Amino acid sequence: MKILPHDTFTITTPDSVNIVRQRLSQKVEPPKAFRFYTKHAPYEGSISEDGFQISRIIHYRNSFLPMIRGRFEVQSHQTLIHVEMNIHPFVMAFLGFWFFFWYSAVIPILFTGSIPNHITPIFVSMPILMLFICWGSFWYEAKRSRTELTQIIQGQV
Repeated sequence: MKILPHDTFTITTPDSVNIVRQRLSQKVEPPKAFRFYTKHAPYEGSISEDGFQISRIIHYRNSFLPMIRGRFEVQSHQTLIHVEMNIHPFVMAFLGFWFFFWYSAVIPILFTGSIPNHITPIFVSMPILMLFICWGSFWYEAKRSRTELTQIIQGQV
């Protein structure tokens, strides 16, 4: 079980890198600020000669959607695609700031005894619950993106 919102894996395909890029370009469209229609590719981002940087297009809010980066490696009879999924750095910075703010306010209050003992566990465990929700949201989306991306690259879709 992975704890940090970071995943790396490699997809192997016997197809050439040009075919892999073509399959990806059929399922990836350029980023747009607003989407007013539901007929679109499943991913948005950019594809270059060396790799790609994409994210899944969703119609709901999820700040923990993985940012997907891939790098192509050509070998004699196959193509390797090294994929890395991360949470957006701004979201990580916000979570760090929020935890710091929460505990820097709650711990002094706990030591002064201003909060009744039966409420103390709620104040201490609230950020841990939020972290679990964030972790679950990221890994749900990462697992789904990993499956879809593997199918796209191997030509199964």
